Order: sequence, then structure tokens, then C-alpha cells
Amino acid sequence: MNSVRIVADSGCDLPPGLAQEYDITIVPVFVRFGQESISSDELTSDEFWRRAANGAQAPGTSAPAPGTFYGAFQKLVDAGHDVVCLTLPSKHSGTYNAAWLAAKEFGERVRVVDTGSFSLGMGLQVLAAAKEALAGRSAEFIQRAAENLRTRTSIIFVLDTLEWVRRGGRIDRIIPIVDQVARTLRVKPILEMRNGEFRLISVARSTSSAIQRLEDEIRERLPVEALAAAYTRGCEVAAELANRVATLAGKPNSEVIVVEVGPAFAAHAGPKALGAAVIRS
Repeated sequence: MNSVRIVADSGCDLPPGLAQEYDITIVPVFVRFGQESISSDELTSDEFWRRAANGAQAPGTSAPAPGTFYGAFQKLVDAGHDVVCLTLPSKHSGTYNAAWLAAKEFGERVRVVDTGSFSLGMGLQVLAAAKEALAGRSAEFIQRAAENLRTRTSIIFVLDTLEWVRRGGRIDRIIPIVDQVARTLRVKPILEMRNGEFRLISVARSTSSAIQRLEDEIRERLPVEALAAAYTRGCEVAAELANRVATLAGKPNSEVIVVEVGPAFAAHAGPKALGAAVIRS
């Protein structure tokens, strides 16, 4: 049985040090500013926000080409590994399809899993899969485990503004409802993605009430296997949220990943967004 390595796109938002520690290969998505397209691994958060603030064109994202995934897969297969690749949701990104097309060239040596989540909702699944890989599990076992994780993963997030997600078109099906609620009540929408589907679950009038609502939503999902907190530029309370949900879940603070998300999520969420990702037990 070949050893297994994990590949994921950069939409997972795992810190580079953590990806390196668990031998995770990250394939970058692309960020668009008008006609210019930049690989996310060549764009720092500071540069992204500078361009977003100063540019006439709103940022967007696009999937890596199948050839980029092919190159990542080929390198690992040539080294004697089987591969399990986890991607952003197929319903909202072309990344899964690009990875799937590349994987077809390798037969059962490469398997692709749609995580049904994004940012650290996806990242927690990628990390769990990588731990199984380093423990010597087979590709088939890891694929099935990842598909099970997908059904138990939620990312719950509050947006300071709907403008960015409206321009990105990622939640066209529910944006009229969310927009009407936000405008009528003058509140911040709290959304959940689970199994690739968005839904409006609550609203908040302030940052403090948003943290409380996120904590309440986590409480409803206890017990949990893993937790993380994610935020975009301008949000200063992610650490507070992480501490509160760690206490709530009975886990050490050190087990809760806290990151400022990369451009793949930030291009759609905008500034001052805050989220919590959980995998239910």
C-alpha cells in the first residue's frame, strides 16, 4: 500500500506552517482585479487589501487550471504516494472540477473530495485528512473519512456588509432574502454553509451581539470534534470568539486555529467579517 499525501486548494486558509508540518500541498486559487489575475500565493493580505481599497474593479476569484493540479499530483505520484485532494464546494467554485479533470489521468492513485465548505470549514477537514495520511491510512479510508467530515462541518459567519458577496454572486439564490432582512432591520446577517449550501440563520445588530450569536450557534452544535475562528481585515475580535468557543466546547485555546483569511474568502466576504468553523462529533 502506497503512503498517502493530501492536496488542497488555498481556499482552505490553513497557515503555511501548519500545511508544511502535515505535508499538505496547497494549490493556489487566483484573485482577479479587473483583467489582471494573480495567484493567491503571490499576493499577501496587505497587498490584497491595498488593491481592493484603491482599485476601480472589485476583486473576484477563479479556479486553478487543471494543469496546475496535474503538476501537483504528478510530483506526489512520482514520489510513490497516492493522493487525496480536498477542494472548495463544487456548487460555488470551479476548483473541484479542475482537480477532478486532472485526477482522471491517474486512475485510483488520485481521489478528489468536495468538502462542501470554505475557509477554515474546509481547512479543518484538510487537516484531519492529513493526520490520517501521516498515520498510515489508505487513500480509500481517507476519502471515506473526508466525505463523512463534510456532513458534520459547518462554517458560521457574520458579514459587516453584503456588497462584496453580492458582487461575487456566490449566494445568488438567497441574497434577495438576506439583503431584504439586512436593509429592513439594519442588522448584520449571520450565515451558515453546510454541505455546500448557504442559509441565513440569524442576525446581529453589533459586533458584541454577533459574537454572542455565533457562540449560541456553536452551543447548539455541541459536542464538537474541532473548532476554528476566521476573520477578515478590520475585525479585531476573532481571538475573543476563539477563547469563548474553546471554553464552551471544553477544549484548550491552543487547539483552536485562529487566522486572518486569505484572498479566496476575503474577496467575497469583504472587511470586518468574522466566522467560526466546527466539525461536530
